[in-house]
Amino acid sequence: MIVLEKENIAPYLSILMGRKSNQKKPCDVHENIVKILKNESSNEIVISESKKEYIGEVAEVVYTPYRILKSPSWLKSHDAQDVEHHIFVSFNVDNYLGFYFSEKGKKDEIRECFGKKALPNVMPIPINHLNSNFINEDKIKMLWLTGIHGKNNFKADSKVLGGESVADTLDPLIDQSYMMSAVRTEVWNNVNSTVGINPFKSSIWRGPCKDWQTFENRVIQILDLLNTNVNQTSDPISILSYPIPNCSELEEPYDFSLIDYEFFPEEEGQNRKELLRKLQYNYSVELQPTFVKSNILLDIFHKGKKVGDITLEPLINDYKVSFNIKHGNPIKKSLYNDYIKIFKYPEIIKCWFESGHAIINGMIFKTGYQDVAYEKFIWADFENYNLKCEKPGKDPLKPELTKIGQEKSLFCWVKNCWSGDWLEATEFNTTEKAKGWLYCDDGSGEKADFIHLTQYKGMNLISLIHVKAAKSDSSKRRISVGAHDVVLNQGVKNLRYCLRKNLVTDLQERLKNSLTKECWFDGQKARAEDFIEALNEAEKISKLKTRVIIVQPHTRKSVYENSNSSNSKRQLDVLLVSADNAIRSSGSEFHIIGIDE
Repeated sequence: MIVLEKENIAPYLSILMGRKSNQKKPCDVHENIVKILKNESSNEIVISESKKEYIGEVAEVVYTPYRILKSPSWLKSHDAQDVEHHIFVSFNVDNYLGFYFSEKGKKDEIRECFGKKALPNVMPIPINHLNSNFINEDKIKMLWLTGIHGKNNFKADSKVLGGESVADTLDPLIDQSYMMSAVRTEVWNNVNSTVGINPFKSSIWRGPCKDWQTFENRVIQILDLLNTNVNQTSDPISILSYPIPNCSELEEPYDFSLIDYEFFPEEEGQNRKELLRKLQYNYSVELQPTFVKSNILLDIFHKGKKVGDITLEPLINDYKVSFNIKHGNPIKKSLYNDYIKIFKYPEIIKCWFESGHAIINGMIFKTGYQDVAYEKFIWADFENYNLKCEKPGKDPLKPELTKIGQEKSLFCWVKNCWSGDWLEATEFNTTEKAKGWLYCDDGSGEKADFIHLTQYKGMNLISLIHVKAAKSDSSKRRISVGAHDVVLNQGVKNLRYCLRKNLVTDLQERLKNSLTKECWFDGQKARAEDFIEALNEAEKISKLKTRVIIVQPHTRKSVYENSNSSNSKRQLDVLLVSADNAIRSSGSEFHIIGIDE
């Protein structure tokens, strides 16, 4: 048994916060949490007697020392044990609660119990309430950002910024695809008072406390503020995206897609990755209008034939999205059921709304789209090529690359029609007589689907060509952000890889590890080794221009040019301008090719 007085406690102030769900009942939360600490521990735990004291008329503090007995990590087949001493402290100030745990990881573990069977009387504090009380946009010293643009984007998944006024350093275009995950900011108009806060984890920290009295006063100050200031702020840092707590403002979904299975990490869950692989090429969906503007109505197609439709109601609980199936209409039940499994996994779904919201990474975000215009599309006539077919062969998961040029896939269009003889986008045209080197680098770790090398007007031109099939070939298809985001990210990321590494050396290594690589010179079959040698010589010449080319015929010229007032076009333009900026900052050119019907 450990005998401690509170005067012996001088911790680092880092607390979990909550609010009572039923303000009329006395708070018995402390003992419930002690039970969780004991029952959930994988080691032997010895709980000492709890002590309770009152602070003034409305505040209460309870603290419980305990010991953890466990074998050292380096020890095997021996009964020696390490002893860890810990303390759990809870504060109750009117309707708000603060919890301190000296044992690592316990804040997050207990936070998961809020509002559930183990802790039904404790609820998370609304994020908007914490934002209003503790985040001063003009006084931010440290800012932790998490990207909502998805993994494997050319932007970092997360980043940390520091400075005197960090919000002023944010880029309205680039940083709007980030959300604030945590912040350290000046509060109470006191330059010497800063607090760190993670609203999603209901966590706040300030720093070491020299004694118990300092610790107690600071925690009481925090909980008092929550009781007295009930203001709400949804967007404390205006440039950033922010998650929403309910679906009341959600209106008119305009684009729906799934994460590309090639970019879904293995460790994230093999079942989900395998599901994405099965669905990527054979299934497509089309959004239809609904009476309830926040609902999502999808017509589901398998190999171009409708297999059913489904109406979904997005729901939000503690900022995490789920889908309620309001109506399902299977036409071919087994194929329909295979597709609707995706709604068990909101984190693999992307959906954009005209109201300015987006479902990404299992949450719904509000983004203030910047009014930037992209006016550099190249429009091409794809003649009678199949806009929905990316690669030759009957099975899209097993393409027959030896048939490039013999069928009507987009890969065949590049082989038969691509011309690199232009310096300005206005000069672009297709050709019936191919010129220069064309190398297919398709496969895992590819630098581009095709690499084209030609000489034109004294310039050596290298084009890294990325091809993506249209999501639909319907004459009624609308602008799609989802049809572009994966291939744009891949284009930027692979260019940066080529700049950091030696492209020729990397292609040589890839050639060694593959059975064959398709290659042509002036339209005729050629040796891949000869192309790599020609590329090596070209890279030694100063008159060299590198271009990143995105071939995406989903975008129709007539629709794009007549969609100026829509959020779908604004969001696509933001994506295109961001990619253009990223590529041009690397010293290369960016071009995207849509279809002129």
